[in-house]
Amino acid sequence: MPTVIRLHRYIHLPYRGVMMTRQNIFRRDGNRCQYCGTTEDLTLDHVLPKSRGGKTNWDNLATACKRCNSRKGDYTPEEASMPLRQRPFRPSFLMFLRDFSGTVDEGWHPYLGSKEAVY
Repeated sequence: MPTVIRLHRYIHLPYRGVMMTRQNIFRRDGNRCQYCGTTEDLTLDHVLPKSRGGKTNWDNLATACKRCNSRKGDYTPEEASMPLRQRPFRPSFLMFLRDFSGTVDEGWHPYLGSKEAVY
């Protein structure tokens, strides 16, 4: 069974990107609290709180444990003296396939590129 298929003709479909779901945000953040690093009791945190105009999007949501989320409260990470381990970002589709969706067949590596090339 071949692992790579060559197309003779490509039909362009609109790009939809990676869906923003709770599980995909957890996956992006490595299933770790972005404040303390634990993997227990995870939830989502608005980095800039909604009460201060923070939006519900890839760039403002981070994985946090319930304890850190409660401790941070209605403050920004700087105000709460709780720096983020990694800044929230919108993953590209290729990056999501390569890094977050499990194992990738070795034959696909030349087509998916290196980590540095996709960022």
